[in-house]
Amino acid sequence: MLADTPLAKNLQNESYMKILLNGKPTLEALFANIDITLVRKQLSNSQSSWERIPAKIKKIISQPEFVQAITHIFCGTSELATI
Repeated sequence: MLADTPLAKNLQNESYMKILLNGKPTLEALFANIDITLVRKQLSNSQSSWERIPAKIKKIISQPEFVQAITHIFCGTSELATI
């Protein structure tokens, strides 16, 4: 089991979703309100920081089945999700 699996499983918990959605009807509606300007600024700041990705995380990300595992956790399928 991946370390973040409990976080994904919480998406099936009605109380957790109520808190997470904060009045929005769906995750899609919640994500639609993300401020892309703020995201880009934070991404730019994080890329210029001195922090590095730990070697263990790089190893996990580089595994061929990584995308399928993440997709399965969030979507309940082994198919690649379309954006």
